Amino acid sequence: MLDEFMQTVGDSWKTVSVPESVAFPSIETYLQKYQDPAAADKVTKIQQDLDETTSILHKTIDSVLERGEKLDSLVEKSDDLSRQSKMFYKQAKKTNSCCVIS
Repeated sequence: MLDEFMQTVGDSWKTVSVPESVAFPSIETYLQKYQDPAAADKVTKIQQDLDETTSILHKTIDSVLERGEKLDSLVEKSDDLSRQSKMFYKQAKKTNSCCVIS
């Protein structure tokens, strides 16, 4: 930016008594650009991107762990149902053995 200013204005700024009289149209563009430090500083922007990615990964891991807990619960319920089914089958077989009609 300084090099561009020197090329555009040169040393004429040294003799100016009113600073507003120095014409440097690019200054508005630079002011807008550097109002947002994240846009101006690449390291800050990268850090923000990393923070956002970390947050997303934490949410994803939490979701996976939650799903794992739900799957464990379903497996447990399935095992219980299987045991109850076997008990029912044995009980029904025992009950039916006394009442066999030929």
